[in-house]
Amino acid sequence: MLKVDSPMKRLIWFSEIKWDYLVTRKQQILNRFPSDIKILFIEPFVIGKQQNWLPRRHGNITVLTIPFLKTIPQPLLASLFNLRVVRWIFAMVGSLYFKLFSGLLGFSGGNRVIGLSSAFWGKIAARQKANLHFYDANDAHLDFPGTPEWLEEYLRAYLTVAKLCFSVSPEISSSIESLGARNIHLLGNGVDFDHFSTPQPTPDRLNNVSRPILGYAGAMDWLDPGLIREVCLANTDHEIVLIGPEIRPGWFENQPAFNGLDNLSYLGKVSYQDLPAYVQTFKIALIPFVVDELTKPLNPNKLYEYSAAGKPVVSMNYSSTIDALSKVIFVGKSYAEFVSQIQSAFENHQPELSRSLAMANSWDEIALNMSGAIQRELSRREA
Repeated sequence: MLKVDSPMKRLIWFSEIKWDYLVTRKQQILNRFPSDIKILFIEPFVIGKQQNWLPRRHGNITVLTIPFLKTIPQPLLASLFNLRVVRWIFAMVGSLYFKLFSGLLGFSGGNRVIGLSSAFWGKIAARQKANLHFYDANDAHLDFPGTPEWLEEYLRAYLTVAKLCFSVSPEISSSIESLGARNIHLLGNGVDFDHFSTPQPTPDRLNNVSRPILGYAGAMDWLDPGLIREVCLANTDHEIVLIGPEIRPGWFENQPAFNGLDNLSYLGKVSYQDLPAYVQTFKIALIPFVVDELTKPLNPNKLYEYSAAGKPVVSMNYSSTIDALSKVIFVGKSYAEFVSQIQSAFENHQPELSRSLAMANSWDEIALNMSGAIQRELSRREA
């Protein structure tokens, strides 16, 4: 928790993911903001997940679910949202819900800060009175599959009023600047070092794995199935273990590249609390991402989580962030190079370099930098 005197007393954050889905950048940062800041976290509605139709408190953070516009995988429903009148109706309902609860919870009026990481809320968030609007570009929010064409208009509307922006990578900084963003601060992702470096017992689910583990922990949908197949075939004396959620249900089962591989295991999602115990079992930690425009801007938390656990990291060279770290981690530009880098990681890993990388990217420092930038902008505007 940051111990600073903050002019930011009330913060509303419009989020693209639910508070309890995964422990991500938003939770890590907001949980480290000064405890005297009242925070209202607006999360989306997701079928099959716990909804917080009534506010739920987490210390100084209040979480509220509001049904609103979002990417819809069903083509027919998605086509309805292409109609401006349908979006207007949903926006009115969401706005009224927000206005009601923001008033009841003490977040109304202009003496507040508005943060946004969900472009779908862009137009409404832009119209909210506030001492400061800021945007946290933790992903390339317009580049995800299924993103509607009209979403760019919503993000541009918000960027016209946002006086401060944060970005996790140079690629994202360049992208949002082209949309009108200004005062952009490069503020990458990070790690809770103690959480991942403190030794944990081997999880029961892995006690019967006799072969050394080459492991991945993160969302499945970024992965390159063909590359994983090559890793499995080249390392038959190792178990390749994948851990994490499927954004598209059934992703793992629907990969023909995985057919016939007897040294590949998918364990599904594990809790953030338990994740270090799994990562610490890895002989080598993998980032076998597809190399494309969607992964190009990524700066993943897992890179620093692996490093905090002291594990050698082998990654495809999918972004400038990875390329810049090629002296610390093991980077491949092709399937063959990736596979060969696994052997190099066995032989040449220096754990102290991994831990230094993790310590240089702590969530404590990132939260302090974000909070400080917000405070400085508020002070400048009040002067």
